[in-house]
Amino acid sequence: MTLETDFQNNWRQQGWATSRGRGLVAVSTGVDSMVLLTLLSRLPHDQRPQLTVVHVNHELRAQSTTEEKFLTTWCADHRIPLVTKHWPRAEHPDHGVEAAARDFRYQFFSQQLQQQSADWVATAHQADEQAETILLKLLRGGELAQLAGMANERFLGGGKVIHPLLPFKKTELVAFARRMAIPWYEDATNQELVVSRNRVRHQILPQLRGENPQVIDHLTAYARQLRAVMAVADEALDTKLTGIVEPGTGQGNVTKLLARPGSEQRLLLARLIKQSAPTVTTGESHLNQCLQLLRNLQRPSGVVDFSGGWVFRKSYDRFEFTQPKNLQQKSVEQFTFMVDLNQWRSVGNGRLLGFFPESSSIQTPHETVALQSKQFPLQVRQWVATDQLRLASGHHQSVRRALINAKVPRSERAAQLVLVTAQGEVLTVLGVKWSVWPSRAHTKNYHIVLKHE
Repeated sequence: MTLETDFQNNWRQQGWATSRGRGLVAVSTGVDSMVLLTLLSRLPHDQRPQLTVVHVNHELRAQSTTEEKFLTTWCADHRIPLVTKHWPRAEHPDHGVEAAARDFRYQFFSQQLQQQSADWVATAHQADEQAETILLKLLRGGELAQLAGMANERFLGGGKVIHPLLPFKKTELVAFARRMAIPWYEDATNQELVVSRNRVRHQILPQLRGENPQVIDHLTAYARQLRAVMAVADEALDTKLTGIVEPGTGQGNVTKLLARPGSEQRLLLARLIKQSAPTVTTGESHLNQCLQLLRNLQRPSGVVDFSGGWVFRKSYDRFEFTQPKNLQQKSVEQFTFMVDLNQWRSVGNGRLLGFFPESSSIQTPHETVALQSKQFPLQVRQWVATDQLRLASGHHQSVRRALINAKVPRSERAAQLVLVTAQGEVLTVLGVKWSVWPSRAHTKNYHIVLKHE
């Protein structure tokens, strides 16, 4: 098996093989991205959508101009459209340049996904970088889920970021580039040891390879196993939380939680927090403070502060994870958010909204919807007068009429939330009514769950 054959097999297995739509390829002119661009351009026609190269000139090095000119010529010779973007030096921060550069790139990619109606942007992250990411997370500390590394794909803007080279090591890509005479440029800053990732790349990983040449394969295998185990664990924790947290109130019973084994208490608390606020970090220090508060019989009430204004609050035999302002009284504007795959989000009134792939084993009553990649990301927002639900007949019904028919009190209608696609199509009026969509090509099924906390 050659690298190109393995690449095409992985391309099909991930469900990316289609000639429809449009894809973007992020190219820096380094060996990884030039190999990715070559492999994508050599895909069979029935597996390759229309490609456009996207390139950011960060203006960090004198070589950047040369690289941009080279890529312009290469794309012209291969008849592939190219869109470039400059990050002016005047906008570079004094500190944190690496993170700022990444933010600038992905903002550009997100804009291009929308402007070009593209389904995805492919980046050239490979197995070595996956191992580096895992090691960096391990060294810096944080949450266990971070050790799972990069997923094959994730949502960005109106599409996705995909990582087609994750199964392949750097040495394989370099060997392929040399065999195929693919030109590339070396980034001199990759050799500097100032950046943490470069120290891991040039010092720590080589030492680990000296101990075991298969270390990258082993790290990436562990990451795959961890993702699978955590998916099962989260489902089990959700089930156990239903016996601890009262539906409709979001309040937990202290006695029931503390009756669980000590290690399980920590996992249940972390899961409860992630259900309510997926972006809040559940570090050891915060979890320890919460457990100490719950176990302290001399302190009947108390609060542990988290980021983003979230707090863990104990009041006698009850506890809850909430924000200082009652979630039921939040303004609709505060409830406007993008919906992330495999995450629960609070939508007020003691309810959680979950979004999961069809492969997930969901026991809670749910709705299964078939969506095209261009319909992402999904968003929860306040309904507006022009919003309509699609009916089984193919006709439409206004959200206003659906609320009236469902006998939603007039005083509550203005605060009603809807789940919409990137194009503003209403999938559902939360807790009231669903749209009915006909069969369409190139869709994937997803489970959408609305349940009480």
